Amino acid sequence: MSDDRESQITDVLRTMAEKIAAGAPATWRRAEVRGFATGPDGSGHRGFAFEPRDVDQDGATDIDLHPELSALYPLSGATGGHLTIELTVTARGRFEAVISESLERMDHDEHGFLYVLDRDALPPEPAEFQQSPADATPAGDPREAVALLGAYLRERDRILGGPGSDKYALPPAIPEARRTWLEAQLRGRYGAALPDDLRALYALVDGDGGEGLLDRHPWFGLELLESQCRPENRWWALDRSWRRHLLRPLITTVGPESALRRVSDHPRWIPFATSTGGDFLAVDMAPGPGGRPGQVIRMGLHHDDGPVYVADSVTSLLRRHVAALEAGAYRVEHGELWIDLGDMAEPNRDVYEESRSLTVAGPDAATIRGMHARIQRLKVRNAPWVDFGPVRGAPVLWQVAVENCPGADLTPLHDAPVELLDLAMDAIDLAPLKGHPTLRLLTLRTERPVDLTPLLSCPRLYGLDLSGAAVRDIGMISELKGLLYLRLRHGQWEELWQQADHPAGLAAAGLAGEPPREKTWWWSADRAYRAPEPSRATAVGWAADLAGGTGSVRVFTGRFARRRR
Repeated sequence: MSDDRESQITDVLRTMAEKIAAGAPATWRRAEVRGFATGPDGSGHRGFAFEPRDVDQDGATDIDLHPELSALYPLSGATGGHLTIELTVTARGRFEAVISESLERMDHDEHGFLYVLDRDALPPEPAEFQQSPADATPAGDPREAVALLGAYLRERDRILGGPGSDKYALPPAIPEARRTWLEAQLRGRYGAALPDDLRALYALVDGDGGEGLLDRHPWFGLELLESQCRPENRWWALDRSWRRHLLRPLITTVGPESALRRVSDHPRWIPFATSTGGDFLAVDMAPGPGGRPGQVIRMGLHHDDGPVYVADSVTSLLRRHVAALEAGAYRVEHGELWIDLGDMAEPNRDVYEESRSLTVAGPDAATIRGMHARIQRLKVRNAPWVDFGPVRGAPVLWQVAVENCPGADLTPLHDAPVELLDLAMDAIDLAPLKGHPTLRLLTLRTERPVDLTPLLSCPRLYGLDLSGAAVRDIGMISELKGLLYLRLRHGQWEELWQQADHPAGLAAAGLAGEPPREKTWWWSADRAYRAPEPSRATAVGWAADLAGGTGSVRVFTGRFARRRR
């Protein structure tokens, strides 16, 4: 970075410091703000933290840092879409800031940090391990779809007072040659054509002109459909990052078992209608083992942890609309038709996932009471000598947490498709997990040294969190060749580097927060705040060691003019 660019950044940070000082409470001594910028027009922060903590902070939230945070993005040369800015300001007129695209606070650990070494090396999503559908024939019928659209429009006209008005006319189909060219683009780009039923509808009309025929979802014209499928326009999928992945590492689906691929987005999910709130209806031309090509799904901004099943085809989707209208399951508000489609309207993902999650403790945990074939998440707590036998062969048990279960035999977990495993026990024997075929992310919390050797034979293991564990031979971590993510405490990192090195392919690393230490020196204004470990300075040094001195973490310091109150 040039000296001129560094000077400009320092000036922007000085302006931020002056704004914070001007809006700070009267008796403040120190302030901190943790912000971010996603581009020259996008920014935010988590609020202001003032010390001492008991000062009156009324009005401090009105400090506007958006212009400065946004200006730092181009000045820093950021390219990854998420620049973090941590700024500390003191009442004595000093400021310090850490700016980085790679180093940031971990959302699930107040004092922990994440450093991304390779933002493009993300873990493979579960869809990469799923089989092709058993039935590759579409469920839709083009003739029936056309007939159903006609029936739907007639019912709509009857209810709203048509027909014959331009208000209810749909855009005519675009010329056949143009339709053929656009479909060829879809096949060439993604290896998938539109399902026959949707293609037949586009031969009659070019979407709905924004009317929202499909449960108030505007139906795209074919030109817009093709444009929306381009990778650069799939904006909802562009923010796939380590930060988002670690926040919600498990990808699930809502709907019939195995009908959908467990992936956050797929180029053969073709959006054809929008909720206008960032979500889409799409035809799924890459279904899961139990799905059918052309099935309709929900995807987009609010479904980055997996899609939602809607119908087996566009034909079925129209059939449900017609049936609802004929049954009187609708209402009209201000000239707008609201159709009651039941669960299709907006399936409650939280309710669905709750029905597939099980937590057992005490006596209920002895035999894991309530376990059934649809359980995806299992938590077992406070159960001496729990019997994990009931989980053997569970078809979709993807996440398991075990807490305070001394003497538990983990062997049955080897015969379940567990991907995320969290073990918190006095002593942990990993031998039963040797060669586990699906284990991907493992968290261990134990005071007795654990032997990691069995993990060498786990083919899909990409992530390991040992920050709460004692390890018998921490140097062997370097032998885990497929490891992409590793989280340790600062002392553990130093011990690992003394014995060996971190795995060569490591893409992201976590620096865990240490247990809080007692605060002292509260009588002194200068020492009214004591940062817990790892401090920001510790994290900056750790990141430099991790990246071999080539990291992208920059520290800026300076002074600003204090105003007299």
